[in-house]
Amino acid sequence: MEDKKMREYSHEDFVRLVQSLSEEELLKLSATKGGYPVLFRMALDERICHIPFIQTGAAIIIRNENEQILLQERTDRNKWGLPGGCQDLGEDLRVTAVREAYEETGIRLDPNELELIDTLSGESRKNSYPNGDIVYNNTSLYLADVSMEDASSLKGDSETKRLQFFDPEDVPENLMDADLIKSYLAYLHRRSR
Repeated sequence: MEDKKMREYSHEDFVRLVQSLSEEELLKLSATKGGYPVLFRMALDERICHIPFIQTGAAIIIRNENEQILLQERTDRNKWGLPGGCQDLGEDLRVTAVREAYEETGIRLDPNELELIDTLSGESRKNSYPNGDIVYNNTSLYLADVSMEDASSLKGDSETKRLQFFDPEDVPENLMDADLIKSYLAYLHRRSR
């Protein structure tokens, strides 16, 4: 498994691999090769592999000293979104947000310093992956403020085409997390009263 990503296996080969692994090895596999939701979706029979799936995750508003928010242009869709992703088994969602932020931006954050903005679910969190998988995300949205120094050393991962700070009211039109941005703007409005 060391030389392949989960999506590079045929279904039969993947099932054989999963059957040969212990629970500990499965957890390690999911943590290093795409996350537990991908592992689970790969284990589904090919005839039903596109059955809608519920997955839990976290996204994060990383805000600089100018109150701009960091967005990531994704390589798999050419759309902008917030740093975030799926929760690993047994992982606290604040840790998910911090881990994903580091993987996708290079910014190190403290999970104890995050502020929960909202938890979003339902139809607005429906997502279709390029391979056809359909998921409904339950997403905890967090806020982290960073210094200009932290914001100056951005580095993305393989999912990242580019990273850029935007004024919250002036985000790109090709946005995949419009509901999360809307929730953040509502949060700002509540706090300003």
